[in-house]
Amino acid sequence: MSTGPTTGNGDGVRERTVLEPALQADLTVDQLAEHCRVSVRLVRAHQSRRLLHPPRRVGRRSVYDHSHIDRLELIQRLQRAGFSLAAIRALLQTGHNAPELALAWHAEGLAMRFPSLADTSDPSLQVEPEGVADLHAQPGAWEALESYGLVSRDSDGNWYGTHPVLVAVGRRARELGMPSTEITRLQLRVAAAALELSREIIESFNGIFAATEVGAERTLEDYASMSSVATALITATFEVQLSRLVRGVVGIPSDAPND
Repeated sequence: MSTGPTTGNGDGVRERTVLEPALQADLTVDQLAEHCRVSVRLVRAHQSRRLLHPPRRVGRRSVYDHSHIDRLELIQRLQRAGFSLAAIRALLQTGHNAPELALAWHAEGLAMRFPSLADTSDPSLQVEPEGVADLHAQPGAWEALESYGLVSRDSDGNWYGTHPVLVAVGRRARELGMPSTEITRLQLRVAAAALELSREIIESFNGIFAATEVGAERTLEDYASMSSVATALITATFEVQLSRLVRGVVGIPSDAPND
């Protein structure tokens, strides 16, 4: 029976279609390599680097499954996006959806350009054209944002946002009527406070990590994990306090039920 055509997912990764015969659940290393179009040597190299989780043992056999296929395809997507193997390993060990977020940020980076006043090229890639004129009119605004890592400038002098969420929030704030100058002022204040708090968090974790004699590689993994914990801590705490303030502004007691 014909397997039918194969489709792509936009990243060049071969997708399984309903027209293909079902792939067996248990695979040998040769079958895994053939399906993912890589060499057996590369599969074993990824295992030794701890990029690919070990196979299951069934008697004397090493058995791979669809989770190994998914991991190999994710590694290929990250490599095509320009991530090094060391960066890929750190992303994978951070857990959660860090690899997918990294890919999304990479893709969004192409559409995060802030056009200059005279720039009329690629309008489909220009984000937040409304309000950018105000930002250009603020002396030193771009440089201040750059100092906090919120925007970056390429060799041609074009400015780009460094985080798609920040770009989206800025656009939404302008849609609600907040002036660009006020958004910039608040963003810089939050960035300064976040930087100071981040330093304090790093110092706290430094005391823990210094007490354990681990190599630099392990330390990198620990800090990657710490980053997600610290982000959740800051986000949740800020959300609680802002919610309490908003509820007070509209006359809802802070101890009233959220619903």
